[in-house]
Amino acid sequence: MANPFKKTINNANKTKKVYGTERTTSETKTRKCEGCGAARPSDTNLTTCDYCGFKFMDIQGEIRVDNNDN
Repeated sequence: MANPFKKTINNANKTKKVYGTERTTSETKTRKCEGCGAARPSDTNLTTCDYCGFKFMDIQGEIRVDNNDN
């Protein structure tokens, strides 16, 4: 008796999409602290480093990035 799913399997193998071939390099867009080298998390104060206190900007107040689209 022949495999009833062979035609379906062959069709799936012929038409499948191979993902992950679009990019050949990877990168991240982060900024490191000039004082201690720590990365700046997006949900923290962007004017000063939370680890060593290095000031990235001389302004009053805080700047925070909110990635929530809700």
